[in-house]
Amino acid sequence: MRSINFLAVGTFDGVHLGHRRIVKAAVREALRRGMKSRVIYFPFPPKFFFSGETQNCLITLPEERDALLSSLRPDSVEPLVFTRELAAMPAEDFFARVLLDRFLGGGLCVGPDFAVGRGREGHLDFLRAASRQAGMVFRAVAFARRGGHKISSSLIRAHLREGRVQEANRCLGWEYSVSGPVIRGAGLGRKLGFPTANIGAHPAKILPPGIFAARVKLGHEVLDAVLSVGRRPTVNTLGGRLVLEAHLLDFSRMIYGRTLTVTFLKHLRPERKFASKESLVSHIRSDIAAARRFLGKIRQ
Repeated sequence: MRSINFLAVGTFDGVHLGHRRIVKAAVREALRRGMKSRVIYFPFPPKFFFSGETQNCLITLPEERDALLSSLRPDSVEPLVFTRELAAMPAEDFFARVLLDRFLGGGLCVGPDFAVGRGREGHLDFLRAASRQAGMVFRAVAFARRGGHKISSSLIRAHLREGRVQEANRCLGWEYSVSGPVIRGAGLGRKLGFPTANIGAHPAKILPPGIFAARVKLGHEVLDAVLSVGRRPTVNTLGGRLVLEAHLLDFSRMIYGRTLTVTFLKHLRPERKFASKESLVSHIRSDIAAARRFLGKIRQ
């Protein structure tokens, strides 16, 4: 049977500007050559399969990645779960059994640092030669760059883990968000006069630390908010556990159990320990004022 799919293959965590180049190139090539464009992604990055890292490590959960990749309009998007069998598979077998036989590859589009097979032995030179031998079209798409650095998932993870959400957003090409149900907390925010919605984020999702101006989606509503991601050092009620809280501006309804999607727009300040609750309250007021100013400007 004739191979009919032009494949874009990768982990694509974040679906950042570089990833978008790869997928769009595959879609263009497929249209030009009368093939179907098919995006294949690893739901959990192979690097974390080997390291065992499972928490605070993903820019996009698999379902988020699937939606972002689908928005680029390939003909299909399909996960490929990275297993011990795949990890041990020689590059020649991966190319023949996975790319050719399973996914019916008639073309292949990847990034410059993509590799397949045991120990990442099948780099670009191997893929180019194997594609030529199989009669497949091969395209390696150049890195997207910002500030002299290549845009990569590792770079974006570093930005997010340091709270640098605006720089992360520029590299992503979209605004970083986290979703989860509203869960019951200690009620501390309400006692201080600033009720918050505690959000039960997936443990694998990266939570940028600090205080942020944000937008929150609740159903069809979009609300302004101040986000706090931290360990509450002033009141020490969490035992060092990281928590995501949203203070929704000009909002007072009970929303336990509802799903919120919070979008990180600007880092206002790092979390810090204050000498008193009064000092904490004063800084919360300042955070709210700063968030209102920023959100008002970008709305204009």
